[in-house]
Amino acid sequence: MKKSLCLFGAIAAGVLFPQGHSLTFLIRYLIMLILFFSLLDLELHPKTALSPRLATIVAMMMAIAGLTAWMGNWFSPELAIVAFIIAMAPTAAAAPVMTRFLNGRVDYVMSSVVVTNSFSAIALPLVLPILAPSGATAFNLQALGSTLMVVLLPLGVTQLLQRFAPPVTAALLTQRGLGFYCWMAAIYLSTARATYFIEVESQASWTAIVPIALVSLALCALNFGLGRWLGGVTWGQEMGQSLGQKNTLFSIWVCLTFLNPAIALGPMFYIVFQNLYNSYLLARGGRELEA
Repeated sequence: MKKSLCLFGAIAAGVLFPQGHSLTFLIRYLIMLILFFSLLDLELHPKTALSPRLATIVAMMMAIAGLTAWMGNWFSPELAIVAFIIAMAPTAAAAPVMTRFLNGRVDYVMSSVVVTNSFSAIALPLVLPILAPSGATAFNLQALGSTLMVVLLPLGVTQLLQRFAPPVTAALLTQRGLGFYCWMAAIYLSTARATYFIEVESQASWTAIVPIALVSLALCALNFGLGRWLGGVTWGQEMGQSLGQKNTLFSIWVCLTFLNPAIALGPMFYIVFQNLYNSYLLARGGRELEA
């Protein structure tokens, strides 16, 4: 329950104190730190990486992204990009943490973090210029390199530490809780940036912002629900978190770097909705433990 209150607190702080918007550039580094602490004890196994369930997660990401972008284009190109960027968001680095709290299989969700983040880091810079040819997303090697660096650098460093410096890895694992505070800081900064954009920079009316929020809500419900349905009784929890709990901070960084803050509102709303759902899961889990 305390962790769910922290999530609400970080979002509320971003709404009430948007002055932190000027530090948005730190989100990239906070994501890298979150991934670093999450991947410290990850052991890469080819069989896990090639699991049919992980292939299903990636396939569903692509299918939902394509379908919702096509449907969103009926209303506006901007809404289509919002839907696509949310659907293509990879599994959140915090998803294994939530899975651990819910007594699920952490290794599977951790593998989903690696596979989906690597996939999105490659796919987004390639596909976004097609969806937004007139925007600032012209594909170049710098765009691809930037997104890959955010994901692959933490993965590479943690694997090197495991192999060549096990005592250092063990010491860092005792400080794993710092990843949670990095997550809270990133949520605050992203919420502050969204608040500042809505209050100061945006020329859009609420009639334009509400559809973005509704698309985010619909995709959040679809991702969590579809993941749990695909996983069934045995893998429902793990696949639900893998498909539903998105690394929206990564998507927000992509939007702010290669698109514009208006598009970033989609994953920002998604943060709120998925954290509300995760808070519900944490509260329900606590009641079940007490029972």
